[in-house]
Amino acid sequence: MPLASRSPFSEERQPWPEVLWHQGPSGQNVTMDEGGLPLLPDSLVYQIFLSLGPADVLAAGLVCRQWQAVSRDEFLWREQFYRYYQVARDVPRHPAATSWYEEFRRLYDMVPCVEVQTLKEHTDQVLHLSFSHSGYQFASCSKDCTVKIWNNDLTISLQHSADMRPYNWSYTQFSQFNQDDSLLLASGVFLGPHNSSSGEIAVISLDSFALLSRVRNKPYDVFGCWLTETSLISGNLHRIGDITSCSVLWLNNAFQDVESENVNVVKRLFKIQNLNASTIRTVMVADCSRFDSPDLLLDAGDQAGLPCRVFDLGIKKILPHQMTTAGPVLGEGRGSDAFFDALDHVIDVHGHIIGMGLSPDNRYLYVNSRAWPPGSVVADPMQPPPIAEEIDLLVFDLKTMREVKRALRAHRAYTPNDECFFIFLDVSRDFVASGAEDRHGYIWDRHYNICLAKLQHEDVVNSVAFSPQEQELLLTASDDATIKAWRSPRIVRVLQAPRPRPRPRPRPRPFFSWFASHRR
Repeated sequence: MPLASRSPFSEERQPWPEVLWHQGPSGQNVTMDEGGLPLLPDSLVYQIFLSLGPADVLAAGLVCRQWQAVSRDEFLWREQFYRYYQVARDVPRHPAATSWYEEFRRLYDMVPCVEVQTLKEHTDQVLHLSFSHSGYQFASCSKDCTVKIWNNDLTISLQHSADMRPYNWSYTQFSQFNQDDSLLLASGVFLGPHNSSSGEIAVISLDSFALLSRVRNKPYDVFGCWLTETSLISGNLHRIGDITSCSVLWLNNAFQDVESENVNVVKRLFKIQNLNASTIRTVMVADCSRFDSPDLLLDAGDQAGLPCRVFDLGIKKILPHQMTTAGPVLGEGRGSDAFFDALDHVIDVHGHIIGMGLSPDNRYLYVNSRAWPPGSVVADPMQPPPIAEEIDLLVFDLKTMREVKRALRAHRAYTPNDECFFIFLDVSRDFVASGAEDRHGYIWDRHYNICLAKLQHEDVVNSVAFSPQEQELLLTASDDATIKAWRSPRIVRVLQAPRPRPRPRPRPRPFFSWFASHRR
């Protein structure tokens, strides 16, 4: 297949051969006449190079000084970029890019699309992955009812495995490191009397791996999240009617089992009325102080098995005095059961929200959504129309509370309304990645809105996670019971390169490598 027409995220993509940028064959210049003048003018060489693919342009640049100069022409690489990646011509170059050549190389050579390790220590479906803020560790949750903590080194190794079955858990489903990476929040499904199920959150010390506290959580897919380094948010659901309920969000101290009985360790944070058979499904905290906005609490409406008329993003400000467990004791405080907290913003997504992720600066919220048919009206929340198989990856600016850019597409999901589950996504400085039910993970470029890589598993990909310190490392977790680690071609090449032998007189021969060792 000609390179210029190959899909940028083709699974057939090969590493590219080393290209040595030098001044042509020693002692000769094959493109000059006897008088030392070029046989072809630069303009004609440029037109010829326009018809070549990127690999051929770089190979031709090895021939002589003239061809090398033309092969690095900015206008030439601008054309190569738009043609190869199929980016709309009205999309400008990334503002941080130094040249079109370097931007082409970034998207080809620095995307984590090379599988370097497969972890098989889980014995059942792997549902979620989360990195520590330092990037030195990550955690995984699974249907095998364990939370595993891994050392992230050049070769990933298992550090600890916590079996939650002794606590009547059915499986683990979510984890999150606190800000200083001293504690791990783990969320799972708790089996109660008569096989009733709810959620529970456990806090694990990353120093001793001791279980510090357990907090009941209902419904189980609220997951929970950290608000501060030592306090976390959980949820509870109270039924009011057939399609109306109340969700209460609680602030919990992470060290409940060591606190004095006179110290408040649980505090009601918000009480929200759910209409049209909806409930709070997941909670996420965004620290928006970097762009002059209060902290925000984000919650997505949707009761598993009980679809609602409008699936919204509800956004609630958290004030400083609310960020501590000091205050009213459990069961006291703010009026009767008729009192509800109003949301500050509501964003109608018109479909099922099945995953959310924040950009590293916390400004942009990325949402996986499966839409209802355009123009459809859900008259009965118990019988909504079928949701789309295509997953839309929506982007919202938390400063303006508006959707920005067009939705990203490529990944798919097939489970129906009453069975759809979360597909976790993650966002790095330049990329966004997501799992999918089509047995692949996907990576997009955040600036150009194009899909760059398609990462294969043997079953549904449930979760992805970028290293927060190295976006050229991505993890994917799947129903095939494996975790795969992916690195960029650039990093793989660096790690595999033999160490140079000491030379008495090193030769000044700069080189630059990033293209495939063989082409089809």
